[in-house]
Amino acid sequence: MTVLISVLGVLGAVVLAAGLALLVAGRMGDVAARQGTEAAAPRASSEEVRALAAGLEGAHDGVAVDWDGAVGSGPDLAAGARVDDAPGVLLVETTLGTMMGTGTGIVLSEDGLAITNYHVVEDSSDVFVTVADTGRRYTATVLGRDAEHDIAVLDVEDAADLTTTSVSRQLPARGDQVAAVGNGSGQGHLTAVGGEVLRTDQSIMAATEGTDDFARLTGLIQTDADVVPGYSGGPLVDAEGQVVGVTVAASEGTTAEEVDGFAIPLDVAFDVVAQVLSGEETDTVSIGADGSLGIMVSGSGDGVEVLRVDPGSAGEEIGLAPGDVITAVDGTEVGGNASRMSRLVNDHNAGERIAVAWRTPDGTEREAEAVLQEARYN
Repeated sequence: MTVLISVLGVLGAVVLAAGLALLVAGRMGDVAARQGTEAAAPRASSEEVRALAAGLEGAHDGVAVDWDGAVGSGPDLAAGARVDDAPGVLLVETTLGTMMGTGTGIVLSEDGLAITNYHVVEDSSDVFVTVADTGRRYTATVLGRDAEHDIAVLDVEDAADLTTTSVSRQLPARGDQVAAVGNGSGQGHLTAVGGEVLRTDQSIMAATEGTDDFARLTGLIQTDADVVPGYSGGPLVDAEGQVVGVTVAASEGTTAEEVDGFAIPLDVAFDVVAQVLSGEETDTVSIGADGSLGIMVSGSGDGVEVLRVDPGSAGEEIGLAPGDVITAVDGTEVGGNASRMSRLVNDHNAGERIAVAWRTPDGTEREAEAVLQEARYN
């Protein structure tokens, strides 16, 4: 069964409340150059990551959930119960220029290894995390990401002695009590929305709010918890408060009957962590800075319009200029979708070559091969 849903977006409720969502507007920072950025060096072997995961199993009492308050009654979406005891849970903020996004994250190690959804940090220039239980704020770096499985691995900078999460790696069963814990609607504190597991191994087609760039996510845990934007990247916990998954999406709707939540099983998340820390990229896992053209674009008809070209950038080198409309990358049509355009470029590393096809304001069709530079954005 495939469900059409919206990913709980990187630029969730905080931006939407102001009426200025970057992705809703269709504008993507494809890529000004980031100077002096290097890909993360290998940090751990797969055996070390397995040991890390095993050490988190039942590490402490977990997240304290007010189950009576977390489960709604009636047709309206549950507001959720405030959570004041959530060891190992982070509030995530992202910025891109004057825009801000919010989400949630999970601490895996005392020295600052953490995870969230990739769509929470995608196309951000800066990432900040706040430890929910202490209020202490840190800068975080994206070590690597798997866009297909929607997991990003973070390094919380200058962190020491962080309290980690506590997990249960046993996949929950249908009917089990669970709660999604997160920074709902960018409220600046944690709440929990409760429910039960409806299905495991669920497949959905997901798109970030305000876009039509759908991607298939598989193997998910489906619940009837009333998940809203801001919970993305946060823990799905069982009846004992142990983390069993990473919240990633919700079905579209405005009532409790319409909205279901979806979470990534922990084993999938740990597999991405292991791959990123190995220092070796795969078809789905990228490490360090992506490749870029050094341009800003916005969706426009059958392509994406170039709004800005940075001096000395890869885009300038091939002759791109403001007003041009990019129609294809490596022979794949972008279809007026700025997010798709960004993914097609960012799936490549700096130094790789891509073919770019575009149309100038006077209607001339052009194509050239660009050598990508390092991206400023995640």
